[in-house]
Amino acid sequence: MRKAIAICLLLFFGIPAFSQVEFESRFEIESDYFDPHFEMVRYGENLVAFRTLAKRAFSVDRIFQYIIFDAALNTEKGLIELPVQPGYDLIGYDLDGDFLYALFQRGTGISGEKYVLKIDLVGLDAFEYSVENLLDLELAEFLVQNNRVIFMGSANMRPVVQVYGLDDKTIHTVQGVYGNDTQILQIRKMPEIEAFEVVLSRKGQYRDKEVILNTYDLLGNLLREIRIDQFGDEDQEIIEALVVQEDLYRKAMIGSFGLARRDSYLGMYRTEINEFGEYDTRLYTLEDFPNFFNYLDEKGKAKKDAEVLKQVDRDKIPSIRNVYSIREVRQESDGLYVFFDHYNIINSRGINRGWPFSPTGMYRYDRWSRMNYSQDYWDPITVRRFNQGPLQINTEFSYISAHFVKLGEDGRVVWDNSATYDDLLTDLPEPFGEIAIVGDEFYHAYVRNDKIRLAYIKSGEKKFDNIDFELKLVNENERIADTDMTSLRLVYWYDRYFLLTGNQRIRYQKENGQAATREVYFFTKVMVSGDLYQPEQVED
Repeated sequence: MRKAIAICLLLFFGIPAFSQVEFESRFEIESDYFDPHFEMVRYGENLVAFRTLAKRAFSVDRIFQYIIFDAALNTEKGLIELPVQPGYDLIGYDLDGDFLYALFQRGTGISGEKYVLKIDLVGLDAFEYSVENLLDLELAEFLVQNNRVIFMGSANMRPVVQVYGLDDKTIHTVQGVYGNDTQILQIRKMPEIEAFEVVLSRKGQYRDKEVILNTYDLLGNLLREIRIDQFGDEDQEIIEALVVQEDLYRKAMIGSFGLARRDSYLGMYRTEINEFGEYDTRLYTLEDFPNFFNYLDEKGKAKKDAEVLKQVDRDKIPSIRNVYSIREVRQESDGLYVFFDHYNIINSRGINRGWPFSPTGMYRYDRWSRMNYSQDYWDPITVRRFNQGPLQINTEFSYISAHFVKLGEDGRVVWDNSATYDDLLTDLPEPFGEIAIVGDEFYHAYVRNDKIRLAYIKSGEKKFDNIDFELKLVNENERIADTDMTSLRLVYWYDRYFLLTGNQRIRYQKENGQAATREVYFFTKVMVSGDLYQPEQVED
């Protein structure tokens, strides 16, 4: 009886340490340990994963592999392979309806020949389209609507947007984009009106900056222009911007503000824009964010809060030290959730600094549909883009904290909170961390080395922060022999589920009892359950 009670107690007290993260299901593809990773896009309730792979070692000839998963990581068709034209490699992709579009280029120069592979994800047919007479661009974006491709990049240090018809081979260079001291902040597809929106930032004659929202049809004709030329005080300007469509008639633009040329960040803004192009802006500073420093211990937070109050008492706006960069805006039924990263650029060697040297360096791509971004394709901080050769390590980043804000419909701050990155130092300038929102539960998760780091906030109150969890297999009879740390990706999927992917060596036992090892690329569905957490009890 005592033995049974002891086992029950062990099981009960063992829950808090491990049950907040559960590795629910797993799918493996036989793959060499250092093979390229799979990119992923959302496809309704499913997802599509794909990559190019060399036919043999040191070969420039490749094949294109793709697979369609349902929400349980099951697949009906399995891994499908398509030929790639000799000497070409994948440099961009997009999903439009039931079609996956992949952009291929010969070589790494900006003038390399290109073609588009269009894949019907229902019938599994594939079609090739040549791409001709484009400007020589340092390509930063590739989007598709109604079989028309939107190319965005830079030429002569100026941004350019071109629309290319795959069927009729027509090409249109949109007006109002190309210019000095101009940056493209975002391109947003608007399929409901068969148009797309380009968000621009442009310096004026007296160093003042304005943000312009241009709407174009799919032939590149300008349909509408909205200028945000009235913003804050003289020493305040929009630094970053993300536009979200709130309903059919209203949209919101959210980002950080301050004075970019002085690396001065003052907080967050929200600009409401109605159907007539009229707008109203609200500014939020550290005075509005009582939990901005909640990533610190109690003593450290109290010290920082006192410094903020001291500045406020002097009628000054307290500044945010280091970079305050918007990552994502998630629209839910009860309001908007905004996710910022707070980091420090501690070592810069060269020109890959992003703003203000690149017309596309502040561009924010769609992180929702493209689930598995990487430094090889989507890099929103530096000017690393499709056609610039191997990634050069010019800058190191020290990630300090992630800041989260929930805004109500009236624009008020419902709550804010923050999570620590525990002095994460990296030379990869990717956004770190993914968020999940499930009712009143809010999660922030990321991979560091071979562990998942998790923070949990409920109804605005932080329950735990920076708890790490070992990577596990679904099959308890197998063991992880080795993990390629650089290949690991953790992305949000749906509800309370994340998706962990990467290259691993797995140790297992054959039917004859002999030990063996296999090399795989894996997809693991990870469930998070913050309410299972119970703080450790301190004995009296």
